[in-house]
Amino acid sequence: MNKGIAVGVDAGGTATLAIACRDGVESGRGCAGPANATSHGIDAAARTIARAVAEAVGDADAFTLFVGAAGAGRDLVAHALEESLRTLLPRARTVRVEDDARIALRAAILEGPGVALIAGTGSIAYAENGERRVRVGGAGWLLSDEGSGFAIGLAALRSAVRDFDGRMRADEVTEFAAKAFGARDRDALLAAVYDASLPNVARIAELAAGIIALASEGSRSATKIVQGAASDLGSLACAAAKQADLAESSPTIALSGGLLRENSLLTFVLHTRLQADLPGATIVRGEEEPASAALRFACSL
Repeated sequence: MNKGIAVGVDAGGTATLAIACRDGVESGRGCAGPANATSHGIDAAARTIARAVAEAVGDADAFTLFVGAAGAGRDLVAHALEESLRTLLPRARTVRVEDDARIALRAAILEGPGVALIAGTGSIAYAENGERRVRVGGAGWLLSDEGSGFAIGLAALRSAVRDFDGRMRADEVTEFAAKAFGARDRDALLAAVYDASLPNVARIAELAAGIIALASEGSRSATKIVQGAASDLGSLACAAAKQADLAESSPTIALSGGLLRENSLLTFVLHTRLQADLPGATIVRGEEEPASAALRFACSL
């Protein structure tokens, strides 16, 4: 076990948190912006992670680094991030990058089999059972991320477009989405969404909190979006549990990510779905930050 300085990083689609410890005692923290390599590219993600790490370690001579990174479920991405971080952080004597889903799981379930269901900017379900590791979803905003903040925000923006087109009546959802993007008409909304080299995934995902709040206040269209998101998230978790041979063994399911951190209509509907589809399942939330789980992995390098 590493007895010097170790750094654990949770690099997500919304924010990046690095925690450093010296001889087992926390010694610093660093924060930075989103670092999803799929959405922002390897180089940009690595620079963001490096800023957070540099803030956490200060003037330390050497350290070990473990990063749980969104988008690093693909080996090619993980290895590319490792190489880039070694260049950007020459004081790091050991660098390991893995999927952020793994640290989410181990932030809630320290050891043994279990399923992590993560819903923030994106979404993924991840299961471990012995040597078996299963990922479901998490293929990015273009191909996947069902039930995520991005998916909820996109559904709201699509409603706003239909309103501007005259295909549906304006309601709380369409008005909220249009106002959030400063759009008074169709052209203004299209400009806000498309006038960039890449879609602003994080900005679209930020709409989710407002849609969930509207659903809790009784908005029918918001409730429909939230119920659909809960169904999609439940499907991810159930598929991961089945593929890991956990569906019939009353699995523990850890909820993680910004959308699932607090109780809401989304989590209520999700709980109902999971308990119906996975009888005997225990649903928990992590008692520590995913970055703390990454730090434990770093200390073992």
